[in-house]
Amino acid sequence: MMKLTAFRIRNFRSIVDTGWQSLSPDNITCLIGQNESGKTSVLEGLKVFYTGKITEDVLRSDLSLPEVSCRFTIPAGWLIKVTDNPGTELKELLSGLTHVELTRTWIADLSSLIIVSGEISQYLDSLEDAWRLYLGDVTSKLEQEINQITVLETTLSDLTLKETDFKSRISGKDGRKRGFRLFPRKTDSHKNENTAQDPGLKGQLNEIREKKENISSELAGKQLMKKTGDTWKKIQDKYNALDNHLAELSVKLEERHQKMTLLMRPVDDNDDIEWKETLDDYRKTRNERDLRKSELDSHIALSGYLMEGMNEADAERKVNEIIQSYKSQYNSEILGKKYFEYCPVFELFEDFGSLLPNRIDMEDILTGNEQVEGFKAARNFLAIAQLDYSFFQQPSSRILKQKIENLNLSLTRNFLDFWQQSVGRNNKIHIQFELDHYNSSYGEKAGKPYLEFWIKDEGERLYPKQRSRGVRWFLSFYMELKASANINKKMVLLVDEPGISLHARAQEDVLKVFEDIKDKIQVVYTTHSPHLVEINKLHRVLAVQRDDLDSLRSTTRILDPLRLSAASPDTLTPLQSILGNPMAGEGFSSKKFNLVINDTGSFYIINAIIHLMGYKGKISVIPSTNVSSMPLLCNILMGWGLEFAVLLFENEKENMIRGTLKETIFKTENNSRDMIIRMPEKFHNSEDILSTLDFKNHILKTREGIIVANSEYVRDKEIPRNFIFSRFLSDVKTGLINISDFDEESIENFRVLIDLFKGFK
Repeated sequence: MMKLTAFRIRNFRSIVDTGWQSLSPDNITCLIGQNESGKTSVLEGLKVFYTGKITEDVLRSDLSLPEVSCRFTIPAGWLIKVTDNPGTELKELLSGLTHVELTRTWIADLSSLIIVSGEISQYLDSLEDAWRLYLGDVTSKLEQEINQITVLETTLSDLTLKETDFKSRISGKDGRKRGFRLFPRKTDSHKNENTAQDPGLKGQLNEIREKKENISSELAGKQLMKKTGDTWKKIQDKYNALDNHLAELSVKLEERHQKMTLLMRPVDDNDDIEWKETLDDYRKTRNERDLRKSELDSHIALSGYLMEGMNEADAERKVNEIIQSYKSQYNSEILGKKYFEYCPVFELFEDFGSLLPNRIDMEDILTGNEQVEGFKAARNFLAIAQLDYSFFQQPSSRILKQKIENLNLSLTRNFLDFWQQSVGRNNKIHIQFELDHYNSSYGEKAGKPYLEFWIKDEGERLYPKQRSRGVRWFLSFYMELKASANINKKMVLLVDEPGISLHARAQEDVLKVFEDIKDKIQVVYTTHSPHLVEINKLHRVLAVQRDDLDSLRSTTRILDPLRLSAASPDTLTPLQSILGNPMAGEGFSSKKFNLVINDTGSFYIINAIIHLMGYKGKISVIPSTNVSSMPLLCNILMGWGLEFAVLLFENEKENMIRGTLKETIFKTENNSRDMIIRMPEKFHNSEDILSTLDFKNHILKTREGIIVANSEYVRDKEIPRNFIFSRFLSDVKTGLINISDFDEESIENFRVLIDLFKGFK
C-alpha cells in the first residue's frame, strides 16, 4: 500500500543533508560514485530508518544525531481508513493526501522514535503552537496574579508592623497616665503637645486596621489562587530540576559517544556498570520530565479557569475541554507509529548471509532453527519451490522422487533464465535437492529426514560449497530475491555492490533478476561496474560524491539524473565506460557509408542532428577514441575494404591530423571525391553546431549565460561531454526535444552538416 518514492538523510557519517532525493519510478535505483563517497552510508541510512538501531560509528564528529525521512505514495483516502476518529480538520487534511512522510529521529541515548512529518506534522505543530501560545498567555496572567498576592501579603506585613508600632506608642502614653508616681510629673511645654497627638495616633491606627481588614479580606478571596500558585511553583521547580539533570546526563552521554567514536567500540557495553546506570538514569529522568511537563501544562490551564472565578471541579472539566479543542487526540509520534505499521520492509542484502548448505535436517527447518548453517537459504529454496512439510509426507517413495525430480527441472529452468554462464562452451549448471534419511551410523539421528543440495553440470555433481564464489553468490542472491518476491509484503531491498565476484556477463544477469522482481520489490543498489548500469535508463541513476573531492572529511552530496552532468568524471566512471562504447548493435557497415569522427561525444551530437533532420541517407557514424587514433581507425576500414570518409572540425589537433591523413591514408588522387570532410571555420567541435542559446537550453539545461564558443565553455568547465551529449541524443530519440525547439541559427547549422553528407551512398 505504501511505496517509497523519496528519502532524506541527515547527520549520518559523511552525510550532513542529502536533501530530498527521488527514487526511480520503475522501482530500480542505482547509486554510482567513487569509494568513500558515501554510497554505502545511504543504504545504511535507509536500513536504520526501518530498524531504528545505530551505533556511535555513524555519528559525525560534532555528535549531531541522525535523522532519516522517507516519503511514501498512498492511495487517496487511505489515511482516513487507518486513522480512527481523526477529527474534522485532520480528517479533511488526510482525505486529500496521496503521500505520507515518516521521519526517524534519535536522541542522546541513541534510542529512536518514528514520527509523521510533512503536511500532517505541520498541522499538528500548528495546534501545538496555538496550545503553547494559550498556555503562555495564561502563565503570564498567573504570574501577575501571584505577584499581586505577593504585593498584598507584603503590604499586610508592613501594616502589621505599623499597627504594632502605633499600639506601642499609644499604650505607652496611657500607661504614663495610669501608673503610680512617687514624684509628681513636671509640667512643661511638651505635655500639651503629646496630649494633642493622642487622637491623631488613634486615628492612624484605625486607618491601618481598616486597610489590614480590607487586604485580609482580599487575600481570603485569593486563597485558592495562592494555593494554585504555590502548586505551580512546586511543579515548575521539579520540572526545572529534572530538565537540568537531563542536560547534565546528556553531556555525559555526549562524552561517552565521543570516546566510543574515537575507540570505534559498539554502544552496547554491558560490562560498563557506570555507563548502564547513566543510561537508565537518562531514560528514567526523560520520562519523568515529560510527565511533569504534561502535569505542568494541565495545571496552568486549570489556573486560567480558576482566575476566571470557577470552582475547582468545574475548572477541571473545562481543562479537558480546552485540551481537546487545542490539541488533537493524535500527535506526530502516535501517528508515526500507526503509519509505520504499514511501511514496507527495508532489508539490506548480505552477500553470503544465505548460502545454500550441503545438507540440513528437516527438523531444523520445521522448528525454525535460524542458528543452524544454511537455514535462511534452505527456507528461501523451499519458498521458491512453494513447498511445505506436507509435500514430504507423500507415502509413496516413487511418487515423491518423481515430484522432486520435476521440481528440480522446474527450478533449474527458472534459474537458467537469469544465469547465462556456462561451464565450458555449452555446459549449463543444474540445481537439485533430494530428501533422504540418516542411516544407523548417525546414532540419535538415525531414520530422521534431511535435505541435501547439489549444483551439478554434465561433468560433476558437487555440493554448493564446492562451487565457485561467483556461482554461490549468484545462487544465494537469486534465491533471496525470488523468495522475498513470493512473500505478500512490500519490500525495499538494499544491495551494496552486487556481483563483485561475477564475470561481466553474470553482472548483467543481476540486472535481469532486478527487472524480474521490480513489480513486487523496490531495489536500491550501489555499483562501480558499467555492466550494472543501463545507459538508456539514466532516470535510475543517483550520483554520490564528496563536496571536496580531495578530502575524505568533506560531506556527501547526491546528484539526481537531471544534475548528473555536474558530477566529477571519476564519479561518472561507470557511465563513461558505457558511453565510450556507444556502438552496440551498430558499428562498421558494408551496407552504409562509414563516417569517422573525432570522439564519442561528437557521435552523440551528430546522430542527434541526423535524427532531428530526418536524414534518410545510409550513413554509419564511427567514433574514434580520440583525434590521434583516427588514422589507425581509417587503416582498419581500408583493410576491410569499407567505404568511409573523415569528418574534421576546425581546431589545432584536427588541422594537424588532416595533413597526416592526406600523406598516409588519402595520398592517392584517383578518388573522385574528397574523403576528408572539413567543417566550416566557426565549428571548432561538434557542440558548436548548436547556437549558444540552444546549447544552454537543450544540452547544459542551465540558465547560466555563455559568452564563449560552446566547445571552449565545455573545455574550460571540464564538463563530461560523453554524458551530457548522450543525454541530448536520448532526449531527441524519445521525442522530448524536437526540431521545432531550436532557433534559426541551429537549424541552419544542421543543414550545413547534412549538406556535407550529400553524395555519399
